Amino acid sequence: MVLSDEVLKPTKLERHLKIVQPNMSDQPPEYFAEKLENWKKMKLSLGHKEIKVLCPPEVDVACHNSINSSTISGPEHIVIQFVEDLKKKDIFARAVNVANIAYHSRYIQPAAPRLLRYLKQLITDPKPRSSKWISSSVPESEWDTPLAKYSSPEYHTNNLLKEVLFEESTTRIPNNAIVIEIAPHGLLQAILRRSFGSECIHIPLALRGHPNSAEFLLTAVGNSSKISDTT
Repeated sequence: MVLSDEVLKPTKLERHLKIVQPNMSDQPPEYFAEKLENWKKMKLSLGHKEIKVLCPPEVDVACHNSINSSTISGPEHIVIQFVEDLKKKDIFARAVNVANIAYHSRYIQPAAPRLLRYLKQLITDPKPRSSKWISSSVPESEWDTPLAKYSSPEYHTNNLLKEVLFEESTTRIPNNAIVIEIAPHGLLQAILRRSFGSECIHIPLALRGHPNSAEFLLTAVGNSSKISDTT
């Protein structure tokens, strides 16, 4: 595989993000004091159905990882106390680094109007979602709704705010599939190993802390190409 210089040129998205990046320098100090509350996100060894009935009112289930794994999000002091109680019951918990942002919870709702406004500047002609696009932000029962039919500003805003339905999405992936994780780090690799049998091949394109990210990426792309040629 050969990568040309064309591949390395900034994309429309990258150029646009530089243009629409909000100027926060004119905000008063109290603006930041109000926004910088402490939030926590934790990965747990319980499925979303089990953990939802145990969560305090202030804590949201952010991700349905697998039948025996989920992620919660909420105010730091409440999440920490809740997790301490869970550990006493031998329930595994690990913090997820989210830079103090409570993604996929009610607490990020105030960001929705601004995000939607910027996305409308970027996505001016929403395209229909392909039938191959397995949504993890809209339940399958709602895939025929206007929100889910298009790759639109509304769809991607909803994607940030709603629970991640990863467990539900994986049920539509064949056991012998080649799953490529496109992310800054292969965060889902452990979940993929537990969710699929040995026939499923899962390849991350990045690994946090790797000394040569470009080499890791190209090796992963090469491996996926070789595997697809032999299957």
